[in-house]
Amino acid sequence: MIELIKKSPIWSSIIALAIINILAILFRLPKMLIGNIDFLVGLFLIVLGSIFIVGAGHLFTGWRFHIRKKSDLEAENDPKHPKAREVASIKNQPIRVNRYAKFCLATGGFLIALGVILTSI
Repeated sequence: MIELIKKSPIWSSIIALAIINILAILFRLPKMLIGNIDFLVGLFLIVLGSIFIVGAGHLFTGWRFHIRKKSDLEAENDPKHPKAREVASIKNQPIRVNRYAKFCLATGGFLIALGVILTSI
């Protein structure tokens, strides 16, 4: 178990959050307050994790923004628009969940579950 904690930052953060919550209960803070804070921080981490996932999803691939009209000579030097097949091949790649998204989703899920448990006690 100790080797798992050393290798994975997810487990070490979950254990640290559990210890912080136990200390907050020992200092006689209301369980409802601790549960509400855990739930809100968990929701924030879930949203942050989804932003990390969408950020790597090539959401704006193929978009071109034209601000002003260019003369023919200026337009000649601009890069050409990508073909539809190139854009589709980039957009249809599988979803990638990086380590930051995994950390945020796992920790946020734990905090939401802990917040619900502490609120219902």
